[in-house]
Amino acid sequence: MTNNVVLSNLIEADVFKVSGECIGSIDELLIDPYTGIIRSIRLTTNTRKTIKLPWSAMRFDKSRQTFLLTPIGESVFELQSH
Repeated sequence: MTNNVVLSNLIEADVFKVSGECIGSIDELLIDPYTGIIRSIRLTTNTRKTIKLPWSAMRFDKSRQTFLLTPIGESVFELQSH
């Protein structure tokens, strides 16, 4: 079994707070061209604001097949969304 995720499935994927609140969806993946590692995302919030978040600000919830913000991710989101 593989743990890989198809990149095209990440675009428009919903992102949630740990509380379960959907905060928006992924619009773009920003990839380091030298390493191939995803460094950050551009997220459009439910209020149509665009926010850049580091990839490390989220984790994939395998059971729900979606992304959850980490506690640091929630802090970054709160700072940028206001």
